[in-house]
Amino acid sequence: MRIYYSHSMMIYGTQKERVERFFIQANFPGAEIVDPGAIQTNPEKMRRGMEYYLELVETCDALVFTRYEGAITSGVGLEVNHALSKGKKVHELRKQDLLEVTTPVEYLSREKTVELYQWTPP
Repeated sequence: MRIYYSHSMMIYGTQKERVERFFIQANFPGAEIVDPGAIQTNPEKMRRGMEYYLELVETCDALVFTRYEGAITSGVGLEVNHALSKGKKVHELRKQDLLEVTTPVEYLSREKTVELYQWTPP
């Protein structure tokens, strides 16, 4: 099983990301976690951007996502809704719970996401 881990760029490489990955792995033993943060410098990703990630979502069996500062950021929202449109299982990781999501989510625009990132200290 492959699980796409959709999360804000702002937590890439942080302790929070490590904790979330651990929790996902514990809930899906033996699953491969596909982490977009681990492929930031992939030449194909650099060339194709978000389209690359959406195609990667399609190669997975399910998607687990998290919010950033209480919001679903633009990239995460696009990935979640794409997974749903392809019939993938989607779960939101909220604290220590996995909540099943079956309907499209509302998410911040790219502009609002950038604003949120600027307002939040790194």
